[in-house]
Amino acid sequence: MNFVLAKILLFICVFSFTPLKEICKIPLLVLHYSNHLKENPAMSLAEFFDMHYLRGMVLDEDFEQDQQLPFKTMDFTTLSVFVLSEKKDILLPQPSLVKVYKNKLNAVYLFFKEESHLSGVFHPPRIS
Repeated sequence: MNFVLAKILLFICVFSFTPLKEICKIPLLVLHYSNHLKENPAMSLAEFFDMHYLRGMVLDEDFEQDQQLPFKTMDFTTLSVFVLSEKKDILLPQPSLVKVYKNKLNAVYLFFKEESHLSGVFHPPRIS
């Protein structure tokens, strides 16, 4: 049962992705090109793509068919995402706070004492 459900969910996710739906419209592109070839046998494939994709929206007698071609219109579909996870608590180690007293300035410096190799770089200013 879980395998069948996984296949169904995968099918829904893949076909909700817009470019795959547009690729499924390629037979309409071939049919539309063959209709244009019947009207004008001298039309090349480059002229067909120039007419339908590079010139923008051309309002002619086959405008409705032009809008059904792949990648002709923008389609805002929702992307289905299924996230199944368990709630897990993450505990991060807290660095210890260290007070350092300087006699010359009577100042208290607070800084974090880290265990990493970069902790040697971060020091309070030194007075010589």
